[in-house]
Amino acid sequence: MRILVADTDPSTLNLIQSRLSARGYDVIEKENGEDVLTYLEDERVDLILISTEIDRRGGAGLIAKVRQKPHLASVPIIMMTDAEHLADLVVCQDRGYDDFLIKPFDSLVLQLRITLNIRRTLERVNANALTHLPGNHAIERIVAQKIQAGDPFSVLYVDINQFKSFNDRYSFEKGDDVLRHTAQLLKGTAAKVIKKGDSFIGHIGGDDFIVVLHPDDEEPYARAFLEEFDRIIVTYYNDEDRGRGSVRVKNRRGKLENFSLMSCSVAACSTRSRAYKSLAEIAQDAGQVKSFLKSQPGSAYLRDRRSEPIKLEHAMKILAPEVEKTNRRKGAEPLGKSLVDAGLISEEQLTLALKKHIETGKRLGQVLIDMKAVSSRDVGEMLEKTLRVPYVNMQECSPDKETLNMFTKDFMKSRRIVPLEKSGKQVKLAMCDPADEPTLGDVERITGLKPFPCLMLENELEEFLESLTLETLYNESAG
Repeated sequence: MRILVADTDPSTLNLIQSRLSARGYDVIEKENGEDVLTYLEDERVDLILISTEIDRRGGAGLIAKVRQKPHLASVPIIMMTDAEHLADLVVCQDRGYDDFLIKPFDSLVLQLRITLNIRRTLERVNANALTHLPGNHAIERIVAQKIQAGDPFSVLYVDINQFKSFNDRYSFEKGDDVLRHTAQLLKGTAAKVIKKGDSFIGHIGGDDFIVVLHPDDEEPYARAFLEEFDRIIVTYYNDEDRGRGSVRVKNRRGKLENFSLMSCSVAACSTRSRAYKSLAEIAQDAGQVKSFLKSQPGSAYLRDRRSEPIKLEHAMKILAPEVEKTNRRKGAEPLGKSLVDAGLISEEQLTLALKKHIETGKRLGQVLIDMKAVSSRDVGEMLEKTLRVPYVNMQECSPDKETLNMFTKDFMKSRRIVPLEKSGKQVKLAMCDPADEPTLGDVERITGLKPFPCLMLENELEEFLESLTLETLYNESAG
């Protein structure tokens, strides 16, 4: 750190030089305003200490002249004066100094004022211009302090999904509004939820944010934020896109494609799971969890638990993310508990499947099926009992062409539905989320038929759509 000290008193210069040099600072001494300006013409410093007498002798004011130089606009300036000349601080208060010291001053006070001003300036310069949240420098410092102090803490990486498609559809200005609102939600949730210790909210850049808080507040905070985010985010879309549940924009290949509405992924890392030594280690683990979360539909929160013993209740909560919201709405037991209680899987199988689920990004239900621990039918029939919704095995379904043509393949894929059959004024639907009321409303509006929802599994939908594509290609080539 380079500090410039300007004073007419040689004894003050010597005192500051000896105290700051002993602490590793590079100190430059000047005795008049002209020398200060000449030196600063081409040189950069991290802080300036200047006496009120030097400023007076600078004519129009030395501070004002320093501030006119672009590379010095953000450098903290500390004024020095003695008790008899406090009025000088009032005279030059509008010229842009940041702090002051009354001579003679204690060496500890000098060190503290310098440290605080440099830190405050770095945070101000590093703060995100859009959200005014602290940036990467402050994030690194906070985490380093927590690690050094040995304090328990959790770090939440918050990432907005499908933000680019929103920008492409509605403009960057609207995207900026979303980022500002997200920052407000993050701060507002902290004020409502945080119970232990302090919290820190930063903006990494773009649509990525970070929250540092006590582990006990981690899950309540994440879930409260996601609930509020999902509530407000739909208001940024017009009625057509909101009703459809997606936006149609050009992809990177220039072709029109349906993209789901914005959601949010919250990837958490905690010192209760691993003794972290750096922010880089945390970022690496969080990045892997975030990659998994972004492969899932909708908003989701998950902590990296790979370094801690897997608890059964944690596994049960995320065993079938495609029906998690349905479970909550109906007050049903988690699928995991039902499978274990029914003796279809063991706790050991569930633990192994959960580890593979996090490592590979595959849905946990599909992992269990791949392990041959359960069949698709086992999972579907258990969900049928749990949710009291009829289960349809798509591996055994063959909807007629006329029924399938009620919707485009893009619509079926984005809304995760398949029309099965029409009967009078009703249409039978296979749905990954049978309680998706917006989709049910859209189907009724589009078709004029009353939808009758049935449950299908996510992997069965993907297999069905893939087979549908292959069949269509075969028919076209045959014709």
